[in-house]
Amino acid sequence: MRGIALAVLLTAALLPAGIASARDNAGVVALETAPAALKPDAAYILMRTSTAKSGMFAIQHVFLRVPSAQELEAYRAAKKQAYDAALPKLTEKAQAKGKPVPTLDEFEFDYAGKANAFVVQNKRFLEDGEMRTLLLEVPPGKYIVYGSTLSQGLVSCNCLGTVSFEVRAGVISDIGSLYVDKVHKPSPVPHLEDNLGEQMFQYSFIFGQALVPADSSTPVPAALRGLAITPAHFEVVGQYHEPGASSINRLAPIPGLLGYTHGRPVDLRTGQVVR
Repeated sequence: MRGIALAVLLTAALLPAGIASARDNAGVVALETAPAALKPDAAYILMRTSTAKSGMFAIQHVFLRVPSAQELEAYRAAKKQAYDAALPKLTEKAQAKGKPVPTLDEFEFDYAGKANAFVVQNKRFLEDGEMRTLLLEVPPGKYIVYGSTLSQGLVSCNCLGTVSFEVRAGVISDIGSLYVDKVHKPSPVPHLEDNLGEQMFQYSFIFGQALVPADSSTPVPAALRGLAITPAHFEVVGQYHEPGASSINRLAPIPGLLGYTHGRPVDLRTGQVVR
């Protein structure tokens, strides 16, 4: 997946309104009991997550679904309509300040359509323990391990490298275990990079994430046995621009899958730098 092409999708898509808004219309349901049967038109994400906190608040993961062409078309049409309606006032304000009129790309508005990003609420879980097991019912599509946050918004994005995975209708995709914590000092949470050091705390915490993919030995909750479960297949995502994040980081290296050379993400299966 090329980073430049992906960045066009992400920054032009529904992320800012989707994450920042209090409404949750991304079509995601956190299941606290196992379903008797899987819906044929829904996809499912199975994951285990660490429960680190930043002060009193849990640190939580943010996922983003790559929007479809139809969704992007609807978003751009709504943005153009809002821009045209706001243009007289934008022009008046810009002229009064002696500044150029904001372009359509620079225009910000609150999109009322379907969101494509969401916070994984780790307080809603299928099983509790040292790692909490979560089962999410989601729209089918391609998802990106996008970053981390507290209750809402986006604190740290994985703008410098991450992975994506596809989820199919009628199937549980097991992504494995996700870890998250602050990274300005060594963390008790395993698998996180901690070589970034004290400079990673400036005006706020910067969070880091690590993924251990599921394989055939990954334990599955007894309540899900008999349902269609498959380990997720991951693709490396190149660097991209995300203006809505408070800070930027990268997903920790994954042996045999994701590495970095000179700061660039590398697909270790091919040895190729992903741009």
